[in-house]
Amino acid sequence: MLHTEGRIDVIQHVELREGLYRDSVTLMLLSKVLSEDPKIFQPIVAMATTLNIELAQSAGYEVPEGSNTDLLIAFRTDEDSPHRCLQLVEKLLNEPLGLVETREGADRTATSLGRTIKDYGAEVALISVPGEHAAYQAVEAIEAGAHPLIFSDNVSIESELNLKKLAEPLGLIVMGPDCGTVILDGVGLGFANVTAVGPIGLVSASGTGAQQVLVLCDQAAVGVRHVLGLGGRDLTDDIGGISALTALGILDEDPAIEVIGLIAKRIGPVTQKSLEGVLSNMTTPVVQIPTEDLTSGTARLLTAARSELPELPVWKPTRARRKRTGRLVGLFSGGTLALESQRIAEAAGWEAEIVDLGADEFTIGRPHPMIDNTLRLERLDEVAKDNSVGAVLIDVVLGHGASADPATELESAIRKIQAPVFVSLIGTRNDPQDRDKQANAFAQAGAEVFLSNANATRAAVIQ
Repeated sequence: MLHTEGRIDVIQHVELREGLYRDSVTLMLLSKVLSEDPKIFQPIVAMATTLNIELAQSAGYEVPEGSNTDLLIAFRTDEDSPHRCLQLVEKLLNEPLGLVETREGADRTATSLGRTIKDYGAEVALISVPGEHAAYQAVEAIEAGAHPLIFSDNVSIESELNLKKLAEPLGLIVMGPDCGTVILDGVGLGFANVTAVGPIGLVSASGTGAQQVLVLCDQAAVGVRHVLGLGGRDLTDDIGGISALTALGILDEDPAIEVIGLIAKRIGPVTQKSLEGVLSNMTTPVVQIPTEDLTSGTARLLTAARSELPELPVWKPTRARRKRTGRLVGLFSGGTLALESQRIAEAAGWEAEIVDLGADEFTIGRPHPMIDNTLRLERLDEVAKDNSVGAVLIDVVLGHGASADPATELESAIRKIQAPVFVSLIGTRNDPQDRDKQANAFAQAGAEVFLSNANATRAAVIQ
């Protein structure tokens, strides 16, 4: 179908691949590659859930009837490129999955996760499958002697507890479920910022919370050696901090770690008592960093590391906006950052509508908003038309795994908003997106840009 975008005639391609499943990591990679192609506009590669079909329709795509077990592929391209673009999509969809390289250099199909771990001596297994199948794969990893890193969400709390009880006596840590950020000896797995290796170790029940701390430590020129993710429920009394206690023990035995930061969304009262008992017997100092104010917590962590949080840069908008009048709207990709902003706004007496677009209900069958801004762009368009909005707050997370150029994706939508816009840019100077370039682009679009989400929120709620 031929459409016109500006002065460019474009071809619209929409199809459903019946019964073709791809996990969230694969969808993220597919979307990232397609969005980076200059000849492909508004790509959508997602499972055909009701939400994803509605998003495609709102973007002007005519989607045929299907089911949520089908794969939705939609994109626009110029009239000379549809064949090449389809070839690219086919290539990405059909790249071999589940193949490993043998020591002799030949490829062979992995018959099971456990067998592969044993064959190659893997110490960590990254699991990204539908939530209902993740526990089975994690059991295989544990029984084979590997630490499972469960990227999958929608895993039951009963399964999580059983997995962690299975791993605990073996000295293994279950990272997750819904664990997006892990760093081991400076090597990132999942979403991770680029930072120097240093004397700090982090144990974190929050992925974006850990990334905020990483960014602030990097700004202070203090490196982080390990980030051990737990999953957001680990420190509740339902789980009892099983992974947290194992992770603390691992870091306490590492002579390269001089101070540990413990990032927790919420700690149950029973778990808190168990935690206090373990902390009292550790030789490495531990700084607890509550997610109510990650910046203040990081400052305490840096003090323990014999450093301090420097004055943080702020990029001022290059054009004026109307005075703040009305409610605050926050559109977030990070759940912890959204919660931090909600608490700060409420404490300041502001009416705030803070939405975590990375929550489970928004990510079923589609890429996470840290890499795919489609849903956020739709919400920003609605905000631009709503005169009751007095200020807009968004987080933009950089680093490996995240969108290659979020400023280019979002700046047009930001320019349309008359209310003040505040961006918390969670990135380091060495992240692949070029943090300062991103910050300047957002400022040129009219946003005020901060490295601290707490500082961005406080600026947004100043009366």
